[in-house]
Amino acid sequence: MNKENFWARVFTFLPTPTSEDGERIDEKRLCEEIDYQAEHGVDGICVFGSTGGNGSFTDEEMKAATRLAVKHAAGRLSVIAGTGARTTSGCIALSRHAQDVGCDGIMVLPVSYWPLTVDEVFAHYEQVARAVNIPICVYNNPWTTGVDMKPDFLARLAQLDNVNCIKESTGDLSRISAIRALTDDKVTLIAGWESTSLQAFSAGARGWAPVCSNFAPRKAMAFFETATRRRDAAAAQTLWDELFPICEFICAKSHIRVAHTGLGLMGRPVGPPRRPMRLLGEQDRVALTAILDGLAGAAPQEQAATARASAGGRR
Repeated sequence: MNKENFWARVFTFLPTPTSEDGERIDEKRLCEEIDYQAEHGVDGICVFGSTGGNGSFTDEEMKAATRLAVKHAAGRLSVIAGTGARTTSGCIALSRHAQDVGCDGIMVLPVSYWPLTVDEVFAHYEQVARAVNIPICVYNNPWTTGVDMKPDFLARLAQLDNVNCIKESTGDLSRISAIRALTDDKVTLIAGWESTSLQAFSAGARGWAPVCSNFAPRKAMAFFETATRRRDAAAAQTLWDELFPICEFICAKSHIRVAHTGLGLMGRPVGPPRRPMRLLGEQDRVALTAILDGLAGAAPQEQAATARASAGGRR
């Protein structure tokens, strides 16, 4: 698989499991969540993306958990690591470590206390790209970073070595078309705003980094297969109608809180996010329980959709 096609798959954004007080990474539960994704046919996982609490853990904690994830995955699925850091040197150190321990790619977003200039952001990515040779996905998520990288700037970044993917998380679907035009469709676009995933695939996104696949991985894979590979709009719409409530809730209530809370409700507890973040409150927990019950109730339809997607064949 070439570096461009590498990203045209599903990478579940895992929460980072913690102890009951949130102050220690729970390695056993991390391995269990990796097993769950592998057993349910997901293409890959991302550790320390936004849902994984990037910025909430020390560099040494991130390195240890990334090493463990690659070792435990053992080639059953691809592992990418979020390596965003407040300094370029810190990002390079995390990125080199991810490469050294066997990650298949890295996802990099610009993180800084101070507002960054366009030239500073470009130089940041330029230096990271020079430091590693594994595939790099540029992660545009202004909601968490305060840095909004516009399509023309992202097209410049796509000219850097190893930068062959962009995760566009603004929710502005016109940007997908703009980036495709500016890059001659030579960079893989990942649908980044979960509640607009169906529309993003229609606009030309070819990869997905969802949170919903923590809860319904087979349904998520069937939807992705149907929408991006089979290009069956009617069948994709049917599957999306089942996934949309959880995807909309994820965007409304924050990916990390929903992931930690929802997995606990499903009997696969992963502890709370690290403080100051907390689990969802009681009213939101009730709403999330109803949504997850709806997903579980759609299981027979999910199995049928998965069978249809498999019959269509994977490329």
